[in-house]
Amino acid sequence: GHGWLLLGGDKMSKSKGNIVGPKELCAKFGVDAVRYFLLREVPFGQDGTYTNRSLLTRINTDLANDLGNLISRTAAMIAQYFGELPAPGEEIAPDADLKSVVTGVYAKVCKAMDALDTPLALGEIWKAVERSNKYIDETTPWILAKENRERLATVLYNLAESIRIIAVLIKPYLPNTPEK
Repeated sequence: GHGWLLLGGDKMSKSKGNIVGPKELCAKFGVDAVRYFLLREVPFGQDGTYTNRSLLTRINTDLANDLGNLISRTAAMIAQYFGELPAPGEEIAPDADLKSVVTGVYAKVCKAMDALDTPLALGEIWKAVERSNKYIDETTPWILAKENRERLATVLYNLAESIRIIAVLIKPYLPNTPEK
């Protein structure tokens, strides 16, 4: 069900001595991170290229910066400003757009997986992650904390709900990450 993993333009091979040990990679970066890299970078049934740089870039960009920061910032703001998840208030334009993007991901993931296109499925999920991060920049919760706590409650609720949906969607690909 897969092609070759290429390293430096050559297929990995024990006889050539150009292998990267999966146990060592998983011990260093975690199983979910390595799994994510392979699923995102190697299309089903095709060859894929592995480099340490591409692995680190994917882990740092997608998992740490995009997803990790989204979760960290949202959780910290909820804890700091409310102590628990607040109830949402009235919706405005950025809320509807965020909800549209995040709730529309499931159908796109299903369509990609029906075509056995895991990189596309994960890319669609990451569009929701990216939109959620953009929503933080658009709504500026740190300013709302000083000016409009009702609006802040809605923003933080929407972010938490987006993270919940994202966590459900990534579970098949990163089975250990959503619980964390």
